Amino acid sequence: MRAGHGAPVIAVLGCYGAVGGSVVRRLREAGAGPLRLGGRDLDRIRALIGTGSGGPAGAEAATGGAVTGAAVTDAGGMEARAGADEAVAVDLRDAAALAAFCEGCHVVVNCAGPSSRILDTVARAALAAGAHYVDVAGDAAVRDRLTAAGLPAGSTVRRGPTGQGSAGPGSDGQGTDGQGSAGPGSDGRGSAGRGSDGHGSDGHGFAGHGSAGQSRAGRDDAGRVVVLSAGMMPGLSALLPRHLAGQGFDRVDRLTAHVGGVDRFTPAAALDYVASLSDGYATPLAVWRGHQVIPRASRPRRGVELPHFPGRVNAYPYLSAEAERLARSLGFAEVEWSSVFDGELTLAALARLHDLDADTAAGELVRTSRLEAFGRTPYFQMVFRMEGEAAGRPVTRTLVARAADSYELSAAVAVLAAGAVLRGLVRPGLHDAADVLDAGAVFQALLDDPAVTRLEVVDGVAPVVEVEEGVL
Repeated sequence: MRAGHGAPVIAVLGCYGAVGGSVVRRLREAGAGPLRLGGRDLDRIRALIGTGSGGPAGAEAATGGAVTGAAVTDAGGMEARAGADEAVAVDLRDAAALAAFCEGCHVVVNCAGPSSRILDTVARAALAAGAHYVDVAGDAAVRDRLTAAGLPAGSTVRRGPTGQGSAGPGSDGQGTDGQGSAGPGSDGRGSAGRGSDGHGSDGHGFAGHGSAGQSRAGRDDAGRVVVLSAGMMPGLSALLPRHLAGQGFDRVDRLTAHVGGVDRFTPAAALDYVASLSDGYATPLAVWRGHQVIPRASRPRRGVELPHFPGRVNAYPYLSAEAERLARSLGFAEVEWSSVFDGELTLAALARLHDLDADTAAGELVRTSRLEAFGRTPYFQMVFRMEGEAAGRPVTRTLVARAADSYELSAAVAVLAAGAVLRGLVRPGLHDAADVLDAGAVFQALLDDPAVTRLEVVDGVAPVVEVEEGVL
């Protein structure tokens, strides 16, 4: 049920992209809104919002027009009506238009890309407008820029192998998710579950009309929340191992991760992937061993059979900054992490990237990934195998998560993060999603997610041979 007048305004930038479109759909399904939908192409936003060329379903605003949530007429003569979703044409290179887009919002969810080029542009505009900010991407470079600009790091809660919350640096020991955080007894539909504030929750992590979650942070840094890495990777790629570590382990020693499948690169995702190979986000061929990074300790593997992947695949090892943080946080002695390519074309393209400029390399990834997926059923899979000890005996458990594509997983995490922020479950300051979302609640939410085709924790490491559907 759509929240009424006075409910939090949620802005989604990049609303018609692969992630943004899913975020909009999920927010609507959760009853959140009104929504302010932004991007460069107003016609595509109109199609998404259902207005056509000026139909009655929503409101529209031209670039640079006033958008306040009240009934106003902008410079282009189009009306923005209170309570309706708004379509806003905004170019990130136009500072005034971006500022107007953020003005009056409670939270801005940034799905625009590539993140490696946008950096903190949207975050700064949101903060200047007094809004909270959730970024589907935004890793180390964005964090460093916001920290340098004076945004304080927020306190975090980290969950040990038993699932108990322990205060992170600067925490007062109460944990970031407060008393309403999902855990045992949660319905798992949002990052807080039901009963966080006791007023009007719809169970999806969004406050209904009249909830305490409606109050917007003030225009001072102390009152604003920034959540970065609220996507599939980084984001879910740390949350799922955190959940697995809480499944009966007394101690965790080793993590092996295989992430990938038959997935299409969007142009923005391809540019970010190319940038990640050289900007310090990840170290190719490195592993975590003996509680430290060991460069060039692994090598690509072609035509291998991996547990829970169909047929033979190719694995390209690397160690991301997120994986290193996860290893330090949970105390792993060893971490091996690989991207998985179910096909030869994309992996071959990766071998050629060092000879190409960024835009050409990204275009090559987009082209080859589409060719790879032609005539096949796309899938994206995350397989985490964890080894450790419980009750004095060695234990091995594996978490398998599978969806039609990675973009649905990113959208799911972004919406859960936005819900947690709106309901006041994240303390002011700068956070990563994996540090402030309850990993168990995220797992439960994904169990109910129709875009997730497989999600389970299994004992042991025995491979599962699966037959791929849809091969022509």
